[in-house]
Amino acid sequence: MKVASGNVLWRQRKRNWCRTPFTFTVYTLTDRELSVKTGILNESFNLIKLFRIVDISVERTFLQRIFGMGTIVLDTRDQSSGNGVVALKNVLNGFEVRKVLQEAVDASRRENGMSAREFLGGPGGPAGPGFGPGPDGPGFDGGFDGPDMGGYADGR
Repeated sequence: MKVASGNVLWRQRKRNWCRTPFTFTVYTLTDRELSVKTGILNESFNLIKLFRIVDISVERTFLQRIFGMGTIVLDTRDQSSGNGVVALKNVLNGFEVRKVLQEAVDASRRENGMSAREFLGGPGGPAGPGFGPGPDGPGFDGGFDGPDMGGYADGR
């Protein structure tokens, strides 16, 4: 069953600890979105638009290193993925897959006219408490220029 839309760039089944693909989780990366399909009787689908992915990292346990696998951790701004963190577990050649995924994310952002700075600082963008002049004071820290913080009260 085809879940994700677009041209398929990468597809892989989640592996067991010994590299065997006897699991019911399939990861599919297209030029538009990432799909995570799990289950056999009760299926679950998670679709993440590529332009919503903010950060990609690779984690490897000792066993994953031995068997040439890794876990790709995605920090997203997608509310359907729970807390915004999606983990692609036991992926073969994790660093190469991360590179393909990053290139697809960058292309999707260019296509949608978005940049990573639009995701900084939450819903309001980069402006918020502590960024520039505002209710917190002149600096990012609310000001270290008071006498209680080791600064000089007379402006020196």
